Amino acid sequence: MLAFLFWHFLLDYQRQKAEGEAYLEAASYGSLLRAELDRELNSLLFISNGLSSFIKVYRNELEQEKMQAILADLWSNAHHVRNLAVAVNYKLTYVYPEKGNEQIIGIDYREVASQWPKVKLAIDSRQGVLDGPLDLIQGGNGMIYRFPIFVDGHYWGIMSTVIDTHSFLQAAFQNVQNPQFSFAIRTADQKRVFHGDAALFSQKNIFIQQSEVPNGKWEWAIENKRSHDLPGRSLGIVLSVLLSLLVGGIAYFFAQERYYLSEGALMDSLTGLPNRRLLESRLNYAHSEAKRDHKRFGLMALDVDHFKAINDQYGHDVGDEVIKAVAVRLKSNIRDMDTVSRLGGDEFVIVVKDQLSEQGLIKVATKLLDIFNVPMLINDHEIAVHLSVGLTLYDPLSDVTLKQLLKQADMALYQAKHTGRNTYSLWK
Repeated sequence: MLAFLFWHFLLDYQRQKAEGEAYLEAASYGSLLRAELDRELNSLLFISNGLSSFIKVYRNELEQEKMQAILADLWSNAHHVRNLAVAVNYKLTYVYPEKGNEQIIGIDYREVASQWPKVKLAIDSRQGVLDGPLDLIQGGNGMIYRFPIFVDGHYWGIMSTVIDTHSFLQAAFQNVQNPQFSFAIRTADQKRVFHGDAALFSQKNIFIQQSEVPNGKWEWAIENKRSHDLPGRSLGIVLSVLLSLLVGGIAYFFAQERYYLSEGALMDSLTGLPNRRLLESRLNYAHSEAKRDHKRFGLMALDVDHFKAINDQYGHDVGDEVIKAVAVRLKSNIRDMDTVSRLGGDEFVIVVKDQLSEQGLIKVATKLLDIFNVPMLINDHEIAVHLSVGLTLYDPLSDVTLKQLLKQADMALYQAKHTGRNTYSLWK
């Protein structure tokens, strides 16, 4: 019996390890796909921004021929764009090319029930909104990026860039095709799959990720086909029976080894947050992305003020509950794209992506500190819990290593403690 357990755990561990490696490969490929799509999409969004600036300056001199000439020039230099359109107020007035798009000239967005919600969202938010993919009035399917135009603070109209979905996605992924993987994409709000096999979202061992588009989100399902070749559980049981006739006696050791190298190795057992090992992976990715795309990201080192006193007064069981409650508050008040991790004890680290300035990072820290001004109710005890926070901002133009960046955050945390706790300090 012991021999059977030993071989069963060993083979099952090897299967889970292979599944984990396949999952991480899918995650890495997913990050590459998302980066390529973002790059292709951003190149199209600048069209609307540029035309908006032109209209603001020359709004009193706009003529049909002049506007059509401008739209024609923009369209000729754009890739994957079916047509460009400008609505004055809510009525589509200018369209290029006109051929094939005659049906939409003169329509009032308020009368198009399928498109009006996204148009209104763009106007109300004063930001660009990506709609679709959807069926177009003039026929076919496409994505529409709408950018509202405000003149002297008042709504003037809206610019629409209609993107050919198939051409756009084909161009975005042409340099990263890999037969080892298959993937599908759908809108997060309506769960409408517009690329790939919809069945991927319901399969097992599929990596799921989200990406942000203007005023919306997409969900991705990425399959590593290598996982199909992994042995099933039934084969492992048969082999375990055969091998158990030969050896046994050390099943307990491999059971522990199996657990250590499986899913639990990447997550903190108390809070369910990423542990130091997974943090290093996320941090390496953020660092590579920042270097590649010339972005900044922030690093926050946090710990609980006077946590030893909480343990001494209420006991370690309550202390553990405090740590879990702190983890929940931190996780629920950062973006999905950011990472909050627990290093151990009362120490936490947060990777805050896409930070343009130190002020943005300070704003995040201030929000977290304010959240902890409300006492926690732990096992019928009302406990005041506060944090000290150390901040540092990574600049891709600098030569600072990740090890140095972590040390900067730790030193800033020490300064925050030194200046009275329940506050933040920024590395300078």
